[in-house]
Amino acid sequence: MIIILLFYFCYIHYCTAQADSVDLSIPEDAVGRPQNLVPIRNESLNDAMRNLCFCNYAGDICDSNNTCIKHTYAACFHFMKEVYNAELRRMETVHQYGCATLEKGSSASHLTCNSFRSPHRTPKSIACCYEGNYCNLRITPPPYRQLPKEAEYYDEEFLDDKLHPIVHVVLPMLLAVFAIAIAATWCFLKRRRRDVKRWWPLTKNKQDLLPVPELDPMLYDDSGSGSGSGNATMVQRTVANDLIIEKVIGKGRYGEVRIARFRGSLVAVKTFYTTEEDSWNNEREIYETQMLNHENILQFVAADIFSMDSLTQMILVTDYHPLGSLYDYLQKEQALTTQEALQLAYSSICGIEHLHASVLGTGSRRKPQIAHRDIKSKNIIVKRPGVCCIADFGLAVRFEDRLIPDKVNIQVGTKRYMAPEVIRKDLNPNFFAQFKMADMYSYALVLWEIARKVECADVRGTSIASGESGYNSASSEGKGLTMYPEFKNDNNYRMQHMQKSSDGSRRSYPYKPPFGELVDSDPSFAEMEKIVCGANGKRPPLEPSWTNGSNIHLQKMVGLMVDCWHHSPHCRHTALKVKIALGEVIEDLKAHQEREAKERISSQTMKVINEEVAFDCSRESPRFATKKKDQSSYLATC
Repeated sequence: MIIILLFYFCYIHYCTAQADSVDLSIPEDAVGRPQNLVPIRNESLNDAMRNLCFCNYAGDICDSNNTCIKHTYAACFHFMKEVYNAELRRMETVHQYGCATLEKGSSASHLTCNSFRSPHRTPKSIACCYEGNYCNLRITPPPYRQLPKEAEYYDEEFLDDKLHPIVHVVLPMLLAVFAIAIAATWCFLKRRRRDVKRWWPLTKNKQDLLPVPELDPMLYDDSGSGSGSGNATMVQRTVANDLIIEKVIGKGRYGEVRIARFRGSLVAVKTFYTTEEDSWNNEREIYETQMLNHENILQFVAADIFSMDSLTQMILVTDYHPLGSLYDYLQKEQALTTQEALQLAYSSICGIEHLHASVLGTGSRRKPQIAHRDIKSKNIIVKRPGVCCIADFGLAVRFEDRLIPDKVNIQVGTKRYMAPEVIRKDLNPNFFAQFKMADMYSYALVLWEIARKVECADVRGTSIASGESGYNSASSEGKGLTMYPEFKNDNNYRMQHMQKSSDGSRRSYPYKPPFGELVDSDPSFAEMEKIVCGANGKRPPLEPSWTNGSNIHLQKMVGLMVDCWHHSPHCRHTALKVKIALGEVIEDLKAHQEREAKERISSQTMKVINEEVAFDCSRESPRFATKKKDQSSYLATC
């Protein structure tokens, strides 16, 4: 306490001495200092011109011609300060000109012209001149002075206004509080020590009566790890440690897909090459998007990074579906029924529509719009016959908070399935709907692949030859097709899958990829641009059975397909439109099948009745007529 008081008095003495030593005299080189207290008048100059200063203040301070008249012994000034521009969010320098006042009891404007010497919280500076004749347009204020630091000296005004209240009021209060806190702490510790001494003998006796359990020796195991780097430490077990890899089932440009067992269940493990870390990060973030779960989106299990054979492995774990991709499913020789083809198309568009839609939940939970950007049959997984789900989100882009990620590469995906605007790089990345319309073009090509596998009565093991001349124009807009009607907004249905016949008698066109007859397996951008771009760009051929056959439900699906691969993105249907339309087609097919079943049962029943009647009449003995009246009636009928 004595040391603190000594410090207090020494500090006051030091501050007072520093304050007394501050020289407030005006330096010889001060800006605005008059050379003579009584300026010598130059009779050759006009008095009015000697007292004119440039002025740019608003209001009545300045004359209409931006001038002001100063006192003969006063100064013209050029004032400069920093002002925050809220609209541009930055500091701007403001310059002001005008006439300084003549200070009372003085023959100049000392205080005004020397105000630049004092530091200000808002940077300010000023320069003065006494010549008149707009002399303040030819002077520049000195640089800003920064606020003084604690270690620097304080001028007398700052010392009187700021330091004295702190030293004489605040510091004694802090010292008093500090002294009270020390006294309270000392009293508390003294009392606690007395209580401990009072209860210590009783506590010691109780501890002697209680048995002390033996701790697990594993907790005190000092054995090393064997690596020579100290004791062994526990490492958290991650998903990769629980995976038992069985075999590789697929390879792609980003990595490999393997089957593995994870806690007793089969899962698919997608391993990324080390050069594709961005793709792994992007797909992981898409899968971890809130409210993404959907029956027609591949179920995500986990993501992990681990080291194997000194190589970093980046993996994504998802559900495993033995039927594989839609591409593999369509390779089978057996044809699809119209019902199964519609269900495959419908379940696929349900997944795409869920990606494209923005879903708002309670609180801050929301799913942003997502564009897949690589829709193709290899990225659609068949969960079970008639049900698909969308996979592979390495190139997907999110429209989150109405913002599109910076530096989005437009020309990505599989070239064969790219929309014309993607191939030409005409897609506007600032208009997110164009990403979704590019997905719809790719989906139309998937519909074409599905349609080729629908059973067809006029196919006898071979496909209809379709050369380059058979490819449709992008501007045909469904010419020659039986176009689908406007459907009602109701897509609630429940359809059971109709299994294929076991004898495999149903035949279809063999599988072909889109534009398979025009380009090889890995076409270039130039080749695809030559084929698909422009109003006369080609599209995959429409088989005669799709347009001229009796399968009206397949014709409706083909009509949707043609509208979705239109060369103009604005003319394509949205995913929601196609989802509703396909749902209505399936409902109509279901009603048609029910009518056919009833008619078939009715015709078979009538056939049996007619056969029974013919048999009874031939024997001339009605079996069910027991009374004489009934017998005569029956014989008359025969």
